[in-house]
Amino acid sequence: VLGEALVFGEAVKEDFSHDEMPIYGKFAPEAVCFPSSTGEVAEVMRICCEECVPVTVRGAGTGLVGGCVPLCGGLVLSTERMNSILAYDMNNLTVTIQPGVLLRDLAADALSHGLMYPPDPGEKTSTVGGNVSTNAGGMRAVKYGVTRDYVRGLTAVQADGTVLTVGGKNVKDASGLSLKNLFIGSEGTLCVITRCILRLFPKPETSLSLLLPYRDLKSGIRSVLTILRAGLNPTALEFMERSVVEWGERYSGVTYPCKG
Repeated sequence: VLGEALVFGEAVKEDFSHDEMPIYGKFAPEAVCFPSSTGEVAEVMRICCEECVPVTVRGAGTGLVGGCVPLCGGLVLSTERMNSILAYDMNNLTVTIQPGVLLRDLAADALSHGLMYPPDPGEKTSTVGGNVSTNAGGMRAVKYGVTRDYVRGLTAVQADGTVLTVGGKNVKDASGLSLKNLFIGSEGTLCVITRCILRLFPKPETSLSLLLPYRDLKSGIRSVLTILRAGLNPTALEFMERSVVEWGERYSGVTYPCKG
Protein backbone atom coordinates (compact mmCIF):
# COMPACT_ATOMS: atom_id res chain seq x y z
CA VAL A 1 0.00 0.00 0.00
CA LEU A 2 2.71 2.49 1.06
CA GLY A 3 5.94 1.22 -0.47
CA GLU A 4 8.83 3.40 0.75
CA ALA A 5 6.49 5.18 3.14
CA LEU A 6 6.66 2.17 5.48
CA VAL A 7 9.76 1.43 7.58
CA PHE A 8 10.59 -1.49 9.88
CA GLY A 9 13.03 -2.52 12.60
CA GLU A 10 16.32 -0.64 12.69
CA ALA A 11 15.05 1.84 10.10
CA VAL A 12 12.56 3.18 12.68
CA LYS A 13 13.99 6.33 14.26
CA GLU A 14 14.21 6.56 18.03
CA ASP A 15 11.99 9.66 18.01
CA PHE A 16 8.94 7.50 17.34
CA SER A 17 9.30 5.73 20.70
CA HIS A 18 8.47 8.74 22.89
CA ASP A 19 7.01 12.24 23.02
CA GLU A 20 8.47 15.37 24.64
CA MET A 21 7.88 14.13 28.22
CA PRO A 22 10.66 11.62 29.04
CA ILE A 23 9.03 10.31 32.23
CA TYR A 24 6.79 7.99 30.17
CA GLY A 25 9.80 6.03 28.89
CA LYS A 26 10.48 4.74 25.41
CA PHE A 27 8.43 2.09 23.60
CA ALA A 28 9.72 1.24 20.16
CA PRO A 29 7.13 0.28 17.51
CA GLU A 30 7.77 -2.53 15.05
CA ALA A 31 7.01 -0.23 12.11
CA VAL A 32 6.15 3.33 11.14
CA CYS A 33 4.05 4.33 8.15
CA PHE A 34 3.69 7.73 6.47
CA PRO A 35 0.40 7.85 4.53
CA SER A 36 -0.38 10.86 2.38
CA SER A 37 -4.13 10.50 1.83
CA THR A 38 -7.36 9.38 3.46
CA GLY A 39 -7.44 6.34 1.20
CA GLU A 40 -4.00 5.19 2.34
CA VAL A 41 -4.94 5.66 5.99
CA ALA A 42 -8.13 3.66 5.46
CA GLU A 43 -6.23 0.76 3.85
CA VAL A 44 -3.61 0.72 6.61
CA MET A 45 -6.28 0.67 9.30
CA ARG A 46 -8.21 -2.07 7.53
CA ILE A 47 -5.15 -4.32 7.30
CA CYS A 48 -4.09 -3.66 10.89
CA CYS A 49 -7.61 -4.40 12.10
CA GLU A 50 -7.70 -7.71 10.25
CA GLU A 51 -4.24 -8.69 11.54
CA CYS A 52 -4.82 -7.38 15.10
CA VAL A 53 -1.87 -4.98 14.89
CA PRO A 54 -1.93 -2.12 17.44
CA VAL A 55 -1.89 1.34 15.82
CA THR A 56 -0.73 4.57 17.49
CA VAL A 57 -1.40 7.83 15.67
CA ARG A 58 1.31 10.47 15.79
CA GLY A 59 1.47 14.08 14.61
CA ALA A 60 4.56 16.14 15.40
CA GLY A 61 5.24 14.29 18.65
CA THR A 62 5.24 17.50 20.71
CA GLY A 63 2.75 16.25 23.29
CA LEU A 64 3.47 15.97 27.01
CA VAL A 65 0.95 13.30 28.04
CA GLY A 66 2.17 10.16 26.26
CA GLY A 67 -0.65 10.15 23.74
CA CYS A 68 1.59 9.29 20.78
CA VAL A 69 3.79 6.80 22.64
CA PRO A 70 3.30 3.26 21.21
CA LEU A 71 2.92 1.44 24.54
CA CYS A 72 1.83 -1.75 22.80
CA GLY A 73 4.39 -1.64 19.99
CA GLY A 74 2.85 -2.43 16.65
CA LEU A 75 2.54 0.37 14.10
CA VAL A 76 2.94 4.12 14.45
CA LEU A 77 0.83 5.96 11.86
CA SER A 78 2.50 9.33 11.28
CA THR A 79 0.54 12.17 9.68
CA GLU A 80 3.64 14.28 8.95
CA ARG A 81 3.33 13.84 5.17
CA MET A 82 -0.34 14.86 5.23
CA ASN A 83 0.65 18.50 5.56
CA SER A 84 -1.21 20.38 2.84
CA ILE A 85 -3.44 23.42 3.23
CA LEU A 86 -6.02 22.36 0.66
CA ALA A 87 -8.39 25.29 0.13
CA TYR A 88 -9.73 28.54 1.54
CA ASP A 89 -13.43 29.38 1.29
CA MET A 90 -13.52 33.17 1.54
CA ASN A 91 -17.33 33.24 1.41
CA ASN A 92 -17.74 30.95 4.41
CA LEU A 93 -14.48 31.99 6.15
CA THR A 94 -13.16 28.43 6.38
CA VAL A 95 -10.00 26.58 5.45
CA THR A 96 -9.69 22.88 4.64
CA ILE A 97 -6.42 21.22 5.64
CA GLN A 98 -4.77 17.86 6.16
CA PRO A 99 -3.99 16.95 9.79
CA GLY A 100 -0.20 17.21 9.52
CA VAL A 101 -0.19 20.97 8.91
CA LEU A 102 1.76 22.70 11.69
CA LEU A 103 -0.09 25.25 13.79
CA ARG A 104 2.47 27.98 13.08
CA ASP A 105 2.23 27.37 9.33
CA LEU A 106 -1.57 27.56 9.31
CA ALA A 107 -1.55 30.72 11.42
CA ALA A 108 0.96 32.44 9.12
CA ASP A 109 -0.77 31.32 5.92
CA ALA A 110 -4.17 32.47 7.18
CA LEU A 111 -2.74 35.91 7.99
CA SER A 112 -1.38 36.14 4.44
CA HIS A 113 -4.98 35.75 3.26
CA GLY A 114 -6.21 38.49 5.60
CA LEU A 115 -7.62 35.91 8.02
CA MET A 116 -6.87 34.64 11.51
CA TYR A 117 -6.96 31.17 13.04
CA PRO A 118 -7.58 32.08 16.71
CA PRO A 119 -6.59 28.92 18.69
CA ASP A 120 -3.09 29.41 20.06
CA PRO A 121 -1.78 26.41 22.05
CA GLY A 122 1.65 26.90 23.59
CA GLU A 123 3.50 24.58 21.19
CA LYS A 124 3.45 26.24 17.78
CA THR A 125 5.17 23.30 16.04
CA SER A 126 2.35 20.93 16.96
CA THR A 127 0.13 19.64 14.16
CA VAL A 128 -3.41 20.97 13.84
CA GLY A 129 -4.66 17.38 13.69
CA GLY A 130 -3.05 16.82 17.07
CA ASN A 131 -4.68 20.00 18.37
CA VAL A 132 -8.07 18.69 17.23
CA SER A 133 -7.42 15.25 18.72
CA THR A 134 -6.59 16.78 22.11
CA ASN A 135 -8.94 19.78 21.90
CA ALA A 136 -5.95 22.01 22.61
CA GLY A 137 -6.54 25.36 24.29
CA GLY A 138 -3.95 28.04 24.90
CA MET A 139 -3.96 31.59 26.28
CA ARG A 140 -6.36 32.95 23.66
CA ALA A 141 -9.08 30.66 25.02
CA VAL A 142 -10.15 33.49 27.35
CA LYS A 143 -11.46 35.44 24.36
CA TYR A 144 -11.76 33.02 21.46
CA GLY A 145 -12.35 29.59 22.98
CA VAL A 146 -10.51 26.30 22.33
CA THR A 147 -9.87 24.21 19.21
CA ARG A 148 -13.31 22.58 19.34
CA ASP A 149 -14.93 25.96 18.72
CA TYR A 150 -13.19 26.24 15.32
CA VAL A 151 -13.80 22.79 13.85
CA ARG A 152 -16.65 22.83 11.35
CA GLY A 153 -16.11 19.41 9.80
CA LEU A 154 -13.85 16.36 9.82
CA THR A 155 -12.95 13.40 7.67
CA ALA A 156 -12.05 10.49 9.92
CA VAL A 157 -11.05 6.86 9.51
CA GLN A 158 -12.28 4.31 12.02
CA ALA A 159 -10.32 1.30 13.30
CA ASP A 160 -11.71 -1.02 10.61
CA GLY A 161 -10.90 1.39 7.78
CA THR A 162 -14.37 2.91 7.45
CA VAL A 163 -14.22 6.53 6.31
CA LEU A 164 -16.64 9.01 7.89
CA THR A 165 -17.34 12.63 6.98
CA VAL A 166 -18.89 14.55 9.86
CA GLY A 167 -19.95 18.18 10.09
CA GLY A 168 -19.37 20.61 7.25
CA LYS A 169 -19.13 24.30 6.40
CA ASN A 170 -22.63 25.10 7.63
CA VAL A 171 -22.83 26.95 10.93
CA LYS A 172 -26.26 25.52 11.71
CA ASP A 173 -25.68 21.77 11.94
CA ALA A 174 -27.93 20.61 14.76
CA SER A 175 -29.53 17.42 13.39
CA GLY A 176 -28.70 14.05 14.92
CA LEU A 177 -25.75 13.01 17.05
CA SER A 178 -22.71 15.28 16.97
CA LEU A 179 -20.05 12.74 15.97
CA LYS A 180 -17.75 15.62 15.12
CA ASN A 181 -17.65 16.74 18.74
CA LEU A 182 -17.26 13.15 19.88
CA PHE A 183 -14.11 12.78 17.76
CA ILE A 184 -12.63 16.11 18.88
CA GLY A 185 -10.56 15.49 22.00
CA SER A 186 -10.72 11.68 21.67
CA GLU A 187 -6.91 11.55 21.33
CA GLY A 188 -6.81 8.90 18.62
CA THR A 189 -8.97 6.38 20.50
CA LEU A 190 -11.98 6.63 18.16
CA CYS A 191 -10.54 7.49 14.76
CA VAL A 192 -7.69 8.87 12.68
CA ILE A 193 -8.46 12.42 11.58
CA THR A 194 -7.42 12.90 7.94
CA ARG A 195 -9.03 16.22 6.97
CA CYS A 196 -10.28 19.27 8.88
CA ILE A 197 -12.58 22.14 7.94
CA LEU A 198 -11.74 25.03 10.24
CA ARG A 199 -13.48 28.32 10.98
CA LEU A 200 -11.48 31.53 10.50
CA PHE A 201 -11.89 35.16 11.56
CA PRO A 202 -10.96 38.34 9.68
CA LYS A 203 -7.49 39.45 10.73
CA PRO A 204 -7.60 42.13 13.49
CA GLU A 205 -6.59 45.58 12.28
CA THR A 206 -4.18 46.14 15.16
CA SER A 207 -2.58 44.27 18.04
CA LEU A 208 -1.30 45.85 21.25
CA SER A 209 0.54 44.30 24.18
CA LEU A 210 0.58 45.95 27.62
CA LEU A 211 2.90 45.27 30.57
CA LEU A 212 1.22 46.29 33.85
CA PRO A 213 3.15 46.15 37.14
CA TYR A 214 1.37 45.51 40.46
CA ARG A 215 2.62 46.02 43.98
CA ASP A 216 1.29 42.73 45.32
CA LEU A 217 -0.18 39.41 44.19
CA LYS A 218 -3.77 40.12 45.27
CA SER A 219 -3.93 43.34 43.31
CA GLY A 220 -2.70 41.61 40.16
CA ILE A 221 -5.16 38.72 40.42
CA ARG A 222 -8.07 41.03 41.26
CA SER A 223 -7.37 43.13 38.19
CA VAL A 224 -8.36 40.25 35.88
CA LEU A 225 -12.02 40.55 36.84
CA THR A 226 -11.78 44.33 36.70
CA ILE A 227 -10.50 44.17 33.12
CA LEU A 228 -13.12 41.64 31.99
CA ARG A 229 -16.01 43.47 33.67
CA ALA A 230 -14.93 46.68 31.98
CA GLY A 231 -15.68 45.04 28.62
CA LEU A 232 -12.10 45.33 27.36
CA ASN A 233 -12.15 41.68 26.22
CA PRO A 234 -8.37 41.04 25.92
CA THR A 235 -7.04 38.26 23.72
CA ALA A 236 -4.94 36.86 26.57
CA LEU A 237 -3.85 37.66 30.11
CA GLU A 238 -0.61 36.32 31.56
CA PHE A 239 0.61 36.72 35.10
CA MET A 240 4.35 36.70 35.88
CA GLU A 241 5.77 36.77 39.39
CA ARG A 242 8.50 39.29 40.12
CA SER A 243 11.09 36.56 40.69
CA VAL A 244 10.37 35.08 37.24
CA VAL A 245 10.74 38.51 35.64
CA GLU A 246 14.06 39.00 37.40
CA TRP A 247 15.34 35.61 36.22
CA GLY A 248 14.33 36.53 32.68
CA GLU A 249 16.16 39.84 32.95
CA ARG A 250 19.36 38.15 34.12
CA TYR A 251 19.15 35.58 31.36
CA SER A 252 18.25 37.89 28.47
CA GLY A 253 19.97 41.08 29.54
CA VAL A 254 16.73 42.98 28.91
CA THR A 255 15.41 45.12 31.76
CA TYR A 256 11.71 45.85 32.21
CA PRO A 257 10.97 49.56 32.56
CA CYS A 258 8.61 49.15 35.53
CA LYS A 259 9.28 47.02 38.58
CA GLY A 260 5.92 47.50 40.29
